[in-house]
Amino acid sequence: MVNSKNIVAALRRDVSFVWHAIIAIVFIGFASLAVAAALLDLISIRH
Repeated sequence: MVNSKNIVAALRRDVSFVWHAIIAIVFIGFASLAVAAALLDLISIRH
């Protein structure tokens, strides 16, 4: 028999990993949007 505590611990690790990955993706997305907006501002000012 597989120990249920090991299954719960593994699932908890997987959920934690996925949650941190989602947070990182959202943070990187917002950072790239900010950089893109700054670049567009610089291009529009230059022209």
